[in-house]
Amino acid sequence: SQRAVGGPCVVVPDVREALGRLARGLLDRLPEATVFAVTGSAGKTSTKDLIAHLVSRAGPTVHPPGSFNNEIGLPLTVLRADAATRHLVLEMGARGIGHIAYLTGIARPDVGVVLNVGTAHVGEFGSRENIARAKGEIVEAVPPGGTAVLNADDPLVAAMASRTRGEVVTFGRGPDAVVRAVDETLDEQGRGRFTLVTPEGSAPVALRLHGAHAVPNALA
Repeated sequence: SQRAVGGPCVVVPDVREALGRLARGLLDRLPEATVFAVTGSAGKTSTKDLIAHLVSRAGPTVHPPGSFNNEIGLPLTVLRADAATRHLVLEMGARGIGHIAYLTGIARPDVGVVLNVGTAHVGEFGSRENIARAKGEIVEAVPPGGTAVLNADDPLVAAMASRTRGEVVTFGRGPDAVVRAVDETLDEQGRGRFTLVTPEGSAPVALRLHGAHAVPNALA
């Protein structure tokens, strides 16, 4: 079928494939842009926003509104980047095994973050182990010289360290995490307070986000 579009248009056999290839082509022309990609069963959007807020202080940053994390939303976000962009912060979701691998084929992450493996969409995946298999595709795409950021408190996420060629940096509340929170409390409004401990030193942190669940997202 045909319909008038009221202006110039490009006709392609597969819109999804064309959109992805267009985004990949643009990103290939932006070698100065560092790509951050976040996945997990919960907390992707808020963590993506936290990362974007931080790195925007170091240079022009593009990140998606809301949860633009699929084969349409991700390339649309990439296509907002230009020659001035220094940081591209992306969210990657999955409805099945291979979905994140497809997204990393469009935007290969220099930094890949996996927050957790929960039971969201377990009916589609069949098990948490299959969810972990899908989420881990993000760190498989991290190249040598890149960084995989993994939740040390989630065994299924921590096990992904063997699936990446990049440097592994862990976060969490436990003593084995490279970046961790200690002395954690909630204030009278339920906002997290903790001491951030890193190899470079420690510092007090007071979040504006409500709930203890925001602490590991902030660590990532």
